[in-house]
Amino acid sequence: MASTTIKPRLIYTLLCDDVRQEMGGKFSLMGLFESISSHSFPALHHRFAIMNEWTGGKGEFTVKIRLLSPDQAQVLSESETKLTLLNESQRHRDISIRYNTTFNVPGTYWIETQLDGERVGMNPLILQTVNNPIIH
Repeated sequence: MASTTIKPRLIYTLLCDDVRQEMGGKFSLMGLFESISSHSFPALHHRFAIMNEWTGGKGEFTVKIRLLSPDQAQVLSESETKLTLLNESQRHRDISIRYNTTFNVPGTYWIETQLDGERVGMNPLILQTVNNPIIH
């Protein structure tokens, strides 16, 4: 009997400063964000994490996460991983860490998620210029 492959759904994509897996398998996300502010460009962002959650599928798949320029013509970085789901109720989180990413100009950059070469998600990452330091 042949095994049936069912493509999973991308439930969410989150951006944060760091992700840690705790004892017991839980994840802690630090510094959730949807934009990055800088006083000048090009701007260097030292580290950030992209976390995706998948469910509803069965089988083995290839996931590619690409960081695209505002015009979507340039790939600033990309990562690829294998995703294996044993049944449709299983959930899977994949985490991709980006180091020393240079953003040349302000604007809306894009986090593109592909499943087996097909685009399944596009999430904006806004880079903006600020004049005054932000105090937390």
